[in-house]
Amino acid sequence: MSAVDALPAAGECHLWSVPVRTRPEWETLLAPDEAARAAAMPGGGRRDLLVTSRAAQRLVAHRYTGRPARDLRIERTCLRCGAGHGRPRVVHGGYDYSVTHTRHRVLIAVVAQGLVGIDLDTSPYPGVLRRLIARTATPGERAALSRLPAREVPEAFTRLWSRKEAVAKLTGHGLAARLNRIEVRGDLARAEGSPAEDWPAFPIHLRDARVEGGRIAAIASTRRITALEARSLSAPATSRNTRFA
Repeated sequence: MSAVDALPAAGECHLWSVPVRTRPEWETLLAPDEAARAAAMPGGGRRDLLVTSRAAQRLVAHRYTGRPARDLRIERTCLRCGAGHGRPRVVHGGYDYSVTHTRHRVLIAVVAQGLVGIDLDTSPYPGVLRRLIARTATPGERAALSRLPAREVPEAFTRLWSRKEAVAKLTGHGLAARLNRIEVRGDLARAEGSPAEDWPAFPIHLRDARVEGGRIAAIASTRRITALEARSLSAPATSRNTRFA
């Protein structure tokens, strides 16, 4: 068995950052259904993103478990409808994780206690910004955005939007959640009314994380995160990584 990375400590989140590029050797790590899906796609950015994301999740799991990446079982069964679009979970992995991506990078947040959700969005086009604010922001969030200078609104809204998406990923509701009923301006997400029929009662903590390119990812967690540790698949297991409070 290869060297194994220690799981995150209490209050800690490991943030794995993986650049998206063509890696034919990673395709051998995919599950049969993932490999078939990749094979059906034309070469290019979308295929590279799929292979990078799915293989990276297995390689991260290998780092924590020591088991061969291709042999790991990752479930994505939705607990509400039984389809395969639910929260990802490494069977017998001993940790919880969440994934987000841009065209150029995949981010994987890992915690050993509780649940986690992560999201990183790009600023919406100006033509749709007003409609998105009306559809996804709470009254308090809309009022706060209205007080900002116009040039600051796109970035401020994107941070709110990312936080809401991170919360919806954590709970497993995804796009089924009513984002305009989730208040995310503080350190805790707050439900205004019912974002979903089975919305959880437990507290959901919020934290921002600056990533490559100066962009800000949103992290939601059921245990408050007091420290983030940047991780890279190119660094050897058990090596020292970058920590930031």
